[in-house]
Amino acid sequence: MQNDHVKDLVNRYRSGFSLEQPFYLSEEMFAAEWKSIFQKHWLFAGNIAQIPKAGDYFLYNLQQDAIIIIRGSKGEVHAHYNTCTHRGSAICLHEKGNAAKLICPYHQWVFDKDGTLLNARMMPDDFCKEDYHLRSVHVKEVEGLIFISLAGEAPDFTAIQKSIAPYVNPYKINEAKVASIKHYTLRANWKLVAENFRECYHCGGAHPEYCGAVIGANLREDTHELTLSKRKEWNANGLATELVEVTPGTTTYAIRYPLRPGIESYSVDGKKISIPMGNHTNHDAGVVGLVNYPNFWMDAVSDYIWTMRVTPVNASTTDVEFCWLVDKNAEEGKDYSLERLTQFWEVTGDQDGQLCENNFRGIETHGYRPGPYAPVEDQVVNFVDWCVEQLKQDILE
Repeated sequence: MQNDHVKDLVNRYRSGFSLEQPFYLSEEMFAAEWKSIFQKHWLFAGNIAQIPKAGDYFLYNLQQDAIIIIRGSKGEVHAHYNTCTHRGSAICLHEKGNAAKLICPYHQWVFDKDGTLLNARMMPDDFCKEDYHLRSVHVKEVEGLIFISLAGEAPDFTAIQKSIAPYVNPYKINEAKVASIKHYTLRANWKLVAENFRECYHCGGAHPEYCGAVIGANLREDTHELTLSKRKEWNANGLATELVEVTPGTTTYAIRYPLRPGIESYSVDGKKISIPMGNHTNHDAGVVGLVNYPNFWMDAVSDYIWTMRVTPVNASTTDVEFCWLVDKNAEEGKDYSLERLTQFWEVTGDQDGQLCENNFRGIETHGYRPGPYAPVEDQVVNFVDWCVEQLKQDILE
């Protein structure tokens, strides 16, 4: 597929219909998306609870790039390419760890956590260390959630900050504890994973556990009165409730909605999982749902947070990272069981993963043609429209 073909596909796109087959299968289209979307927008990398101490780091792998996300000496977060500025060796050889200094294993050049080159042994006296600091990427932290941008000039972060902060602040992620991180590899285009998590058209038939916990998820129940009542309670308790929609020029969706009456948490049995998180004092804060295009999803209840980071590998493969956070004072085996904590989203995630792979398998066939989205899939339309718009903007540049 040549660039002209990509342009033709973008220009032929009909809003309200699923994408033509090459949008999901073509590596050339995938390369165009990587350039137009993943190399230009803010990407969710992880959370600060993963790097609680100075020198703690983890790697975020994005195609051929590996980004070091590291906690600085004053608690700040830095992000650098995992590439020595001497001859290009990888510096961090493990996916996570702690490093007082970043030392290249090849020739032992030494960098500070902020990327400053401290020592380049045996170089001549006139060698200018200032010219060879680590190459950093843009990094922002909002209430403990870490975002990076690979762009030369990062897009404005203000709208993301403003949308996410009020919802996340009560959880105190900067003091939280990582209970579990799990990775899944799906044989599906990354957009199908994103589309799946933007609608509940499928929930009634596919997610009995989720529908048992969330009233209205089956799309057959009227939740208006309950939502209004709960919203008054949440507002009185200082919790954010204002719906944030993705509009032209923004990438964030935020909402708070009620659990089914009698349900305390996202659990298979409906009972609470752990002690309330952060500033929460009870198990009646509903569900906080956050999305930031292109790769961040989060659901939070009073006693734990679940985040999902979506990273495309190629047109047919997607890496998904699940992370569970609990309150800093929660003790495993006493306040929560790890099995119960992860069970709800492992079950629901496995169901969604199978749906996405089934979807991709069908799209691969000669029988696939774009079909119309249902009215309840309006958020899917919004997401797909956004993706195509990013491609269109890049083509017109």
